[in-house]
Order: sequence, then structure tokens, then C-alpha cells
Amino acid sequence: MANISLTREEHISLWNSFRNGDHDAFSRIYEIFTADLYRYGYNLVRNKQMVEDCLHELFLYLHHKKSKLGATDNIRFYLYRALRHRLLDALDKRKRYDATADILELPEFTVQPFESLLIEDQLRIRQKEMVLNELDKLPKRQKEILYLVYLKGLTYQETSEVMEISMKSVYNTVNIALGSLKKYVQSAFLREDVH
Repeated sequence: MANISLTREEHISLWNSFRNGDHDAFSRIYEIFTADLYRYGYNLVRNKQMVEDCLHELFLYLHHKKSKLGATDNIRFYLYRALRHRLLDALDKRKRYDATADILELPEFTVQPFESLLIEDQLRIRQKEMVLNELDKLPKRQKEILYLVYLKGLTYQETSEVMEISMKSVYNTVNIALGSLKKYVQSAFLREDVH
């Protein structure tokens, strides 16, 4: 159910039904987006309990405040942004008690099976491994932006709003990240062809 693709109109209709008190709409939003939100959250903090707690709190908040929530034409974007805020707050609280807690660790760039199909169509398995290994070496911010734009399909504008950075920063970061990936991949493929 998590890999359902909704049109803009379906997003608007489902969200408005939920805001108007439709319990089935709330259940459908939960079913469609929870697994995806969990993956996004886990890619940010690598702490299962924290992600589960923040997700639970987010959906409780949504349920209690539904009539006061704003409109959206992209539920995934709305929920990503809300979850990211909750995770940052949770990390901030944790850092107050534990000075060694890292913010947004992103130690791995995880590709889910249905998402990796796009990569496997274009690259051999070895090439994919090389690209993913190089993605893991990118700075945290670059990994998060690439994850949101290329794996989750958010626009540059939505990504800038989720991460609370300028559009120019998103464009620049994507260009820098893709540039360094391109150089690495080209040299790695050349090395493989030589051997």
C-alpha cells in the first residue's frame, strides 16, 4: 500500500476529507504514507525508537488538530516536513542530555527494492554498488537532498521547504553532489574497463 501514487487532485481530496473528520481518509493516509515516512525518518537519524515515537506523535497531533491544519496538494511533502521538524526537536532534546548525540547522521544511503528498480534498469549491479558506495561518502546534507529529490520525487521547492534552506542552496548542493558522483563513477568505470 505504501507505493501508491496519487494525483494532485487525489492528494487534495484525501487531505480535505481527513481535515473534515473522515476517519477512513485518516486511515488511508496512515496506510499509504507511514512506511515511507519511517524510511525517510530512519535515513535521517538511524534510531528506530525515535522515528517510531515521532511518527506516533505526528499522527496523534494530526488526528487531534485535523480541523485546524492547512491545505496541501502533496501529502507526502507535508508529512515529510512535519516529521523532519519532530525529529530535529527530538534530537535537540536528546542533545541537551547527551552531548555525544549526532544530528542527522545518515550513515547509509538506503535504496528500497521498488526504488532500486530504476537504478538497476540503467546500471549493472556492480555499477550500482559503486554509485551507492560513493553516495555514502557524500556530506549529510547532500545525501538528504538527493534522497528527497531523486528517491522521493519532491520538487526542488518542496525540498527547500522541508529542509528550511533556500532554493539556490538546493540547486547548488545537487549540482555539487552530482558533479562529484559523475567524476567518481567515470573514473571507476574506466578503471573497471582497464582490468
